[in-house]
Parts: sequence; C-alpha cells; structure tokens
Amino acid sequence: MNARSLLWVLIPVGALAVFVALYDRVFPTAAVDLRVTRAEAEQMAEAYLRERGFDLEGYTNAVTFEGDDLGAVYLQRTVGLEQMNALTRAGTVPIWYWRARWFRPLQKEEYAVRVLPEGRVLALGRVLEEDKAGANLEQEEARGIAETFLEDAGIALSEYDPVEASSERRKARTDHTFVWKQKGFQAGDSELRLRVEIQGDQVGAFTRFLKVPESFERGYHRERAVGGLIAAVMVLVLTLALAVASFVVFLRAYKANALRWRFALGFAGLLIVLEAAAFLNMLPQVKAGYNTEVDYAVFWGGMLVGGLLLLGVLGLWVLLGGGAGEVVTREMYPHSLRTLNDLLQRRLTRELAVSSLRGYALASGFLGYVVILYLVGRRFFDVWLPVEGPYTNILNTAAPFLFPLAVGVTAAITEEFAYRFFAIPFLKRHLRSTFLALLLPAMIWGFGHSTYPVFPVYVRGIELTIVGLAFGYFFIRYDLWTVLVAHYAIDAALVGLPLLKSGNTYFQVSGSAVILLGLLPAFAALIRLRRPAANRSRAQPSSLQ
Repeated sequence: MNARSLLWVLIPVGALAVFVALYDRVFPTAAVDLRVTRAEAEQMAEAYLRERGFDLEGYTNAVTFEGDDLGAVYLQRTVGLEQMNALTRAGTVPIWYWRARWFRPLQKEEYAVRVLPEGRVLALGRVLEEDKAGANLEQEEARGIAETFLEDAGIALSEYDPVEASSERRKARTDHTFVWKQKGFQAGDSELRLRVEIQGDQVGAFTRFLKVPESFERGYHRERAVGGLIAAVMVLVLTLALAVASFVVFLRAYKANALRWRFALGFAGLLIVLEAAAFLNMLPQVKAGYNTEVDYAVFWGGMLVGGLLLLGVLGLWVLLGGGAGEVVTREMYPHSLRTLNDLLQRRLTRELAVSSLRGYALASGFLGYVVILYLVGRRFFDVWLPVEGPYTNILNTAAPFLFPLAVGVTAAITEEFAYRFFAIPFLKRHLRSTFLALLLPAMIWGFGHSTYPVFPVYVRGIELTIVGLAFGYFFIRYDLWTVLVAHYAIDAALVGLPLLKSGNTYFQVSGSAVILLGLLPAFAALIRLRRPAANRSRAQPSSLQ
C-alpha cells in the first residue's frame, strides 16, 4: 500500500473515530426511560377514562408518542442537558408522553389521555359540543370540584399557589378553568403549572405542564421563522428554477432522441416503491391527525390522493433530474458516468467497488468534520442544537427501521440528482466557471436546510455549503456513485447511531438494519476487490438505454 492509499484509509478512520467519540457532546439526546409500551399506554388510558364514567363504545382510537419541544429547548438552554434529563426522568417536569385519543367521525366530542413514559397519567382532555347541556355552577363550587379531583389524584395543593381562574358561559352550561403553579420550582423563569377545566359539573380536562417565559417563546419562534424564510427562498425560488431548467434540458433531449431512459427510470421506480412503503408505515401517525369535522372516508381518500400525488412528484423529480442530469453530465463530465454504466449493466467492477469505498471515506470525513464544527461553534460562537426527543416519529410508525431508511435513500437520490448530477454540469456549461458551478448549488442545497433546529439559523447553511462543495468536487473528480453512497451513509450513521444507543432492543435492531443496508455496497466492493485486477472493466460508458 502506497502513501496515498494509506491516507485514504487513515483519514476516514480517524474522522469516524472522532465522530463516535464526540457524538454525545455535539448531538444532545434526551434521556427517556420508556417503561411502558404503546399497547400498555393505551390500556392505561382506556382504564383511566372508564373509571371516570366516560363511555368509549363505538369510538376509534389512535396512540402516538409526542413531546413538549419548546419546554425541552428552554430547559436545555437554562439548566443544561444533565439537569433537564434529571427533571424529566424523575417525572418532575413532564416533557415526553404517550397520547391516546378516542374519537368518532363527524362528532366533536372526543377524549384524550397523556401517559408519561414511567406509566403515570399526565393529562386528560375532553372536547365537547358548544351546546352540550351541563350545570351552571358558581366559580367557587367548580373550584371545589377541581380541588377534590387533584387531591384524589395524589396532588397536594398545599405545594401550589393559584394563579388564574376564569369562567365562560356556554349555551347550556358554564365552564370554568383553574390554574396553579408549584411553589419553589426553579428552572430559569419557567413555572410548573397545573390546569383543570370543569365542564358543567364534571372534570373535562386536566394537565401538568411547563410554562415557558413568553419572551423566550417569541424569540425561539422568530428565529425559526427566519430559518423557514431562508429555506423557502432556496427551495421555492432557486431550486424551482433548477427544476424548470432540468425540464427544458429533458424536453430538448427527448425531441433530439438523446435521452437515456434506463438510468432515470430505475432510480425513480426505486424511490416510488420505497416511499409507498414509508407512507403505509406512517398510517398510525396519519390516523392520529384525523379532523372529526371531515367524513372518515373522505379523510382517508384525501390522504391516499395526497400520497399518490407526492409519489408522482418525487418520481417526476428524479426522472427529470436523472434524465437531464445524464445529458449534461455526459457532455461536461463523461467520466462521472462510468460506474453507473457498470451498475446498470450489472457488472461488479473494481471501479464500482473503489467508488463505493470512496463514498464511505467521504461520509466518514463529513461526520468527523461536523462534530468538530459544532464543538468549535459552541465554544466560540454560541452555536447550539436543541435536544433530540426519543425518536417520536419512529415510535409512531408500524416498522421503525423503515422510517430512517426511506428518509436516507430519498434524500440521497433526490438531492444528489438535483444539486450535483444536474446543477453542476448545467451551470458549468452556461457560466463557464467551475467554482461557481460548485458553489451555487452547494449554497442552495445548504441553506435549503435552514428549517433544521440549529441556532443561529444560518449555521446549518454554512455547514452544508462546505459539504456541498466537497460533494461537488468528488462528483466532478470521480463519479456520481461516490456521492450517492456518501449521502446515504451519512444519514444512516446520524439516524442509526442514536437507535443503537437507545437501550431499546427493537430500536437497536432497527438501527442495525439501517446501517447494514448502507454497508451493502461495501460488502460488494470487498468481494470484487479480492478478484484479480486483470478482470476489471475500464470501458468508457456506453448507452444507458
């Protein structure tokens, strides 16, 4: 092994070691002890409702895992991650919870119960019709019912001070709301509060929650809005411009009979199948978002139509980006198509093997770079990332491993096709500048991720613009397969590692599945590299039709 080859091994291995060693310091993760499963939380919630005399006959239910993201961010910023985890794991501050909801289509009345990860009921909620008949109690009578309810729930009101009381006259009843705050609670300027709502003469709602200072909440949402605006400009304006350009190139190539369909259709088909499976996997979460004002069949019909439209848009996006990208890449960087030709011809060549390993090296370099970047940013520029919850989207799916798999593959294909495979050779052709051809799509791609909760909001854009430049260089210097492998490997590591560290066997298996699927090209590469070099194919790309 010569010195250059040795560097190709040592630098990525070192970068990956840095990533693993520093991961917990850079990407804060909430410590949540999930003592109850989804099914157990549902049983507890149902028993709680029936004990209070609520009739659930004929109701449909949905269970999701959710969290108070704003409360988690505030605690992280004011008391630190370690103290935040201590408060939430002890049940002192309720941040994460199971939410079980019972509803009937086209009926406003519904019920919801929140169950803490350790198995205690956190909240009760009942939605009633405005004209539902009930008692018209005086406020002090209703307060007595609320206080009795809290005492029966084991809550000592002597530890709380009343802060709010309000009454609202309905058509056929009077509702009352009472709020208390816990004495001696200290976490910045936040307050730990209790709220009870009396509907007529019944307890209709109860919850315990963290009241975040309004100034912090406004500032947080204002900064997120700025990030959303930046991303909107990059996606809805500049990325759309690239899409229009790809359509024009695609159409001209079609008229000139210069399109090579096989490549684009193959990736579009793969993406459609994977995203269809991902959509079915998310049905439990979709069900939880049902609006009872809409007919149930219409709701599911709309979800189906929306899902099909999304699949069509994704498929068209890949078809245009792939078809047009192949045309301009064939003109400007024909060598970047070599490994794709081998792949489509089902030839396991040494070039394809080396390209796969190069992709892992690029991914490892990124992972090491990103942890160092955020450590330096946090130390000198007040850069911070909000704490991650316990994989709420994954918990709300039927097959947890499928969610990160679909996210990784979809991001790799759609983004590399748009911002590398098409944009770089297209801009190089028209701007005659390699630097601008690399920089512009890297900036559009990077700042298009400004909706991510990274603060200040421009940091994510800077981070990924640098990565986009590196990806662009590897694309024009080597090939597209290198950056496709690198992109998926990065997503697999960023999603799979937290799953492996979760302590939950099912999540650990899911994380392993995501990572192992990302390693398939590596296994193929190792097999091919063991074969004699004389058998390798160095042919220039032939037709990809």
